[in-house]
Amino acid sequence: MKSLNCPNCGAALPEKNIKGDIASCEYCGTSFRIPKSLTPEPDMGDLLLGADFSNKVMPGWQLFNEDKLTFHKGKPNEMRCRFTPKKDEAFYVLKSSGLLDDFDASVTLRFTEGKLDMTRAGFYVRFSDDGGYTVLVSAIASYQVGVFTKDKEKNKLVWNKILPWTSHTALKKGFNENNRIRLICNGAQFRLYFNGVLAASFKEATWSVGKFCLTVDPYEEDGGFAFSDLQLREVPRK
Repeated sequence: MKSLNCPNCGAALPEKNIKGDIASCEYCGTSFRIPKSLTPEPDMGDLLLGADFSNKVMPGWQLFNEDKLTFHKGKPNEMRCRFTPKKDEAFYVLKSSGLLDDFDASVTLRFTEGKLDMTRAGFYVRFSDDGGYTVLVSAIASYQVGVFTKDKEKNKLVWNKILPWTSHTALKKGFNENNRIRLICNGAQFRLYFNGVLAASFKEATWSVGKFCLTVDPYEEDGGFAFSDLQLREVPRK
């Protein structure tokens, strides 16, 4: 049997902790189903679009703020960036060239520097000039979900909260910690996973299609970020 690690704390699990298709971590107490391919539940669909960040040539993706981006080969390959904050403004670093409706997105995020409680990054999904959804994770192991809509009278985007800033034990707090973020968009149903653990499930039907964006927000002080192994996959089918 392949080695199995707890999706919450990362500890290696001895065989005695695995009973049938359920495993229990003796270190943090998390119980979880063992997926068929040892990937986080639910199983993953076919790859639609990926980026390994070995260099800046990535068909299907558009880079933003290229002067702030560097690409590093290794295990894993990483795209790293550093930004100086602007008031009430997040920064795109990568955007899909095409429009997407339903998909299963995942990426590994690592914060490298910044003000601990004000450094955040994540996804903008189904995004267009008229609005879209936002999923942000912070360096203090919390997350927030929101939606942008357009104020037609003022001709600007207005952000509204779906889920407030909430701490989650599956996220690793601090700098130079890898967190795997996964978001499944299936019609009006959204499911958010951190390091293999389901963190949130909600329904929201404002937007059905748009672009996928990687976004960073240093907020108050210069912030550093690293991304690896970006995957957009088919929504898992039962």
